[in-house]
Amino acid sequence: MNWKTLAASLLLSCSAIAEEPPQQALAGTNIDPIATRLNYMLNCQGCHAADGRGLNDIPAMADFVGKFLKVEGGRAYLVQVPGSANSPLSDQALADVLNWILLTMSPEQLPQPFMLYDAEEITSFRQQPLANAATTRARLLAKLRIQERGTYRAKPF
Repeated sequence: MNWKTLAASLLLSCSAIAEEPPQQALAGTNIDPIATRLNYMLNCQGCHAADGRGLNDIPAMADFVGKFLKVEGGRAYLVQVPGSANSPLSDQALADVLNWILLTMSPEQLPQPFMLYDAEEITSFRQQPLANAATTRARLLAKLRIQERGTYRAKPF
């Protein structure tokens, strides 16, 4: 038995792990839910928790992260944050993990239609690292607040 199979078995049998996300969320995708969840566990869960709630000062993803796709620059940001951009995952595996996170932890916040990340997009965004993730996040959240309040008004001529 290889380590991935063993880890997947442990994942599925461990009662301390959060509930399995609804499989229908991944319907129509080529995402392997077991391998992708394992990649999440090994690369993301240490900071974001099994259910995406975030730990300590790490931002929560659950019921929120999909909102980043509604604001200009947010799609790139999710790939360019240090945890994503510097992860040892291949571009396709990272695309799968990000899609899995979005579809299972934040489906209600996704723009419609939602376009899945693919390896080529991940490659492109990874080549443009963030200078300051916290500053970029704050800027995107400010844009998002303006959008959600509907307070943006174009300046009159």
